[in-house]
Amino acid sequence: MKSRIEKCVSRLKALSLDAVVLSNPVNISYLSGFREAEGYLLLSKDKELIYFTNFIYEYEAKDLDIWKVVIGGGNVFRKLSDTIKSLHLRRIGFEAKNIPYLEYSKIKQYLLTGKVELCETIDFVEKIRAIKEPREIALIKKATRITEEALEFVMEIRDRAMTEKQLNIEVEKFLRLAGNGSVAFPAVVACGANSALPHHVARKDKRLSENFFLIDLGAKYYEYCADLTRVFTWGKITPFFRRIYDIVKKAQDLSIKKIKDGARVKDVDSAARSFIEKKGYGQFFGHGIGHGVGLEVHEIPYIGPRSEEVLKEGMVITIEPAIYLKNKFGIRIEDMVLVGKNKGEILSGNLRR
Repeated sequence: MKSRIEKCVSRLKALSLDAVVLSNPVNISYLSGFREAEGYLLLSKDKELIYFTNFIYEYEAKDLDIWKVVIGGGNVFRKLSDTIKSLHLRRIGFEAKNIPYLEYSKIKQYLLTGKVELCETIDFVEKIRAIKEPREIALIKKATRITEEALEFVMEIRDRAMTEKQLNIEVEKFLRLAGNGSVAFPAVVACGANSALPHHVARKDKRLSENFFLIDLGAKYYEYCADLTRVFTWGKITPFFRRIYDIVKKAQDLSIKKIKDGARVKDVDSAARSFIEKKGYGQFFGHGIGHGVGLEVHEIPYIGPRSEEVLKEGMVITIEPAIYLKNKFGIRIEDMVLVGKNKGEILSGNLRR
């Protein structure tokens, strides 16, 4: 935790801030080791951490030596503001993407008398989280392996008589038992034309009676996520289906070859997108090629055509090109890739694409 805090302090100094108020529970957990809970963390440039929460978490929070704990007692915003003023802090950053307007307004109201300036920050902690430490990479690899095993489990239990919802329940149960009791996100199980809906919600009245289905799922292991997508087939598939599948697979290969330290995110996206466009299906691929994965299943960097970000060694991202043909089918292939100095390492390499 010490190195993470030091990185945050360096960011404070670079932004000419005296402190930052963190409201995203994931970011607070990342810096403290405390579980995700309701509260606010004040981190000053002097490396002082003060956690503002409520009675429910008091005993747990006070077990940690890393911070001072203040219990809100009905008005956490006033206590937070009073503490800021008592420490003579003048420029305070806040997480603009994570704090509701009402809460921001309350804090600002209480700070009016203290000549304190509230300064918007974007991805203050997330930019640090984007580059994984060795321990984090090991946990993500484990989560990925559990997810691979879950897809192997799907091969064993799939049955045309099952419904999307039944398979959804069974595979999530597997992930929970093999992981640490939770999943990275609700699994997507989509049969037939439903596979053209990127985030389809599994139905209990739709059986796996057609020749293919798509499944998108992810394990969670000690809070770190995985995210993989595969298309399963049985029986005969049409030449057209095979053609679309091969286009998506080739697009993914082209994108993965672009991954390395210093690569522009837009170039990684373009490698797949331009290929799909040349094949005549660009209008059927409407989302980014991928995203970062870590404590959250979707985090920076977001791999899209308009991004100005650059990949850095230690980032973990997904590569998931797709073609969605309404009322017919959708093909998406998604793998996890660790950004290396000279190339990407496919973390889900044990799984056939």
